[in-house]
Amino acid sequence: MLVGMALYKLGVLSARRSAAFYRRMVAWGFGAGLPIVAAGIWYRVAVDFAWEQAKFQGHLFNYIGSVGVFLGYVGMIMLLARSERLARARARLAAVGRMAFTNYIAQSVLCTLIFYGHGLGLFERVGSAACIGIVVAVWTLQLAWSPWWLARFRFGPLEWLWRTLSYGRRQPMRIA
Repeated sequence: MLVGMALYKLGVLSARRSAAFYRRMVAWGFGAGLPIVAAGIWYRVAVDFAWEQAKFQGHLFNYIGSVGVFLGYVGMIMLLARSERLARARARLAAVGRMAFTNYIAQSVLCTLIFYGHGLGLFERVGSAACIGIVVAVWTLQLAWSPWWLARFRFGPLEWLWRTLSYGRRQPMRIA
């Protein structure tokens, strides 16, 4: 979390730095992080996954290497965010973000209806591929629904309710 806060404070997460900066971030992050993580995997295998060694020393490699991998992913994402080829996808993701509260609750409700007994009861009955399919379906729904909704209304339904309760008076909902 502290690294993320520092990156935000330094303006790295705004995608306003140069493309060369983000390419260096990708190269250094993955270049340093992935070998350290790989060394941790090798170490765990070498000690035959013995709990005492694998749990402590083995995880240390991942803790250190994951910072580099994280920085590599941030650099990749910032390069993608700067790309004009992804303008439509960025607009859809921005709409999902503007309705984060509504989408979070909606996906929670959808998934409880899919997995719990008061719905389809599919918990532990579907494999990994089906779970990935469900995630893709929920995300596709949210990526389609959010821009449609925000083209007609100022806020998501729960964002509107939250603002109305916070300000103590009904907020305008429709776009004039």
